[in-house]
Amino acid sequence: MHPLLHLLRRWAASAGLLLAAGLAQAALDTSAATDDHSINTPTGWWTYSNISPADLSARINENGARLVDLEVTSVTSSGEPRFLARMVSNSGAYALPGWWWYYDQTPAQITTLLNANSGRLIELERYDRGGGQIRYALVMVPNTGSMARGWSYLLDVNVGTLSDHITRNNMRPIDLDTTGSGSALRFSGIFVSNTGADTKGFQWASNQTLANLSAKVSSFQGRVVKLDRQADGKYSFVQVKATGADATAWWHRYGFATLTDLNNYAMQFAARPVDVHSYTVGSTRYFDASFIDNANAGTRRMRSVFSPFVEASTQTPKGIFAGYLKRLDTGVQINLNGERRAETASSLKVLHLLHAYRQVQTGADTLGEAFDYYDSPPFGYDPAYPPEYHCPDASYETTANRHTTTLQPAMNQMMAISDNRITRAVVKRAGNFTPLNTTASGAGLVGTTLRHNIGCAYYSLSGGVYSPSTLRNDTTAADLAHVYEGVWNKQILTSANGAREAFLQAANPGTGAPEGLQAVIAQETAALGKPASVAVQFGSLVKRWGKSGGYGTCLGDPADMRQCGQAVSIFSNGGLIALPVKGSSGVMTNRFLSFGVYVSDVPVSTWGGPEEDAVANGFNHAHDELFRDEIRAALQTW
Repeated sequence: MHPLLHLLRRWAASAGLLLAAGLAQAALDTSAATDDHSINTPTGWWTYSNISPADLSARINENGARLVDLEVTSVTSSGEPRFLARMVSNSGAYALPGWWWYYDQTPAQITTLLNANSGRLIELERYDRGGGQIRYALVMVPNTGSMARGWSYLLDVNVGTLSDHITRNNMRPIDLDTTGSGSALRFSGIFVSNTGADTKGFQWASNQTLANLSAKVSSFQGRVVKLDRQADGKYSFVQVKATGADATAWWHRYGFATLTDLNNYAMQFAARPVDVHSYTVGSTRYFDASFIDNANAGTRRMRSVFSPFVEASTQTPKGIFAGYLKRLDTGVQINLNGERRAETASSLKVLHLLHAYRQVQTGADTLGEAFDYYDSPPFGYDPAYPPEYHCPDASYETTANRHTTTLQPAMNQMMAISDNRITRAVVKRAGNFTPLNTTASGAGLVGTTLRHNIGCAYYSLSGGVYSPSTLRNDTTAADLAHVYEGVWNKQILTSANGAREAFLQAANPGTGAPEGLQAVIAQETAALGKPASVAVQFGSLVKRWGKSGGYGTCLGDPADMRQCGQAVSIFSNGGLIALPVKGSSGVMTNRFLSFGVYVSDVPVSTWGGPEEDAVANGFNHAHDELFRDEIRAALQTW
């Protein structure tokens, strides 16, 4: 691990003498007209590393986005920069009446562009295009009408000039970058007048170690909005107050090995980067970032529910967790890490079910067609362990180990008792994993890839090694939900040849709320002041379909992948649930919800003990809590 990989807690913050401070207090922004650093309205966001100007323009158009953060990470031999870029959706609270971005600009050209556009800067990046030719990349927005702000910028000034400018003019930095170190440390910055709606308590400092930075944030009760790692490894930063009306969940972390790691961290907490910084130590590149809450109320609540899977002192996730809930009539209600790819064990058998019945739908197979499956040896298990849970072994697919049934009862058995033998037989019937992955792609499962026989986890029988990087079966909570939604709505499976009905029959249909869900129903019924009999009746009318999954496996020992290394636990579920609602005339109808939820690669010291029980209990609690808001809304119609 990189020695500077630190996480400074959300709500963490700091002390010490700062070079300048603004002590006014205001609320979070309601729009991104000034900048996007202090608005936590959920929106789409994207980051890119080492991207060319042409490709960056293409991504902006493709995403319907606008740039809010630029950093030059390298320059080609022709002087063209490569960027680390951050963008947000140019819609809703983040939409602006216009904006522009440029690169390869001299100071004189910046002035010309500002005048021509009647604009103001929100991002400014200094770089050397080669041979000491200093240029700037920049983002500007209109400075007219409702967008007008008192503002200023400075290029390559020393700390005294910077401090004097901020203090004398009552300015707040919204962008601050450095070059050099020691007595040669120079700053370029953008500032807004710290007055009116833009008033915020703020502080800034330079030459900070990470420990000093953390202490300052803690003392000030602040939130980091700008980070810059100086040439000497110390930091300059800007923070704003994170108390009262300006309080929000936030995070800052240092030393991500890749931009993907940074993005995964943000998605895990339903956060949005407000500043991303990149640097090299030797020849290795790292990334720092500050994040703000990007969740709606339901997702924020689920983030709290999953707190047992977060190391509280460092806000480091224990494995991966996700929860996704969609009302089929109105849209997504909860999306906590819903697009994160992870191993979900047997919940992904719904893909095998979908593939088998799409073959029936097209006439390539029939419900009554003969279906062969095979026993495998109890590798890694007690010999008495039920054979349906063994890791499938292709070398045992012989006549002596064969069972024969027909397709429809085989699919029912695969889903009802999670039979790994039948799951493997679907793959064998298809020829390999490719046809099932084609089915996934055709059904719109954008985060799903099948690589390995379910039941073998990350272990290769032929190689005798653990290899999560090559054997993990990826899917997402959103994809699990999408299968059931698509089948129910007849979008990815139709009734041709009985395919859709057979799918729903196999997908563990049930009526009545399970114990954990019934407890949530009882709590919400009581909170609404309704009699307990309502909870009983409501719970009895709940309908559900789905497939759960879970097992323990190993990540492997990097020194010897034949060894277990870190033991981990995985639990998951995906499906469809119908809640009873009453119309104005008292007529009962169903409100349908598709869902996916999992915890994956959660470290444990061993399987089958108190640690894994705690993981299972935490997962079960999260699964039931996923539906609380919608249960309350449905009960309100009673």
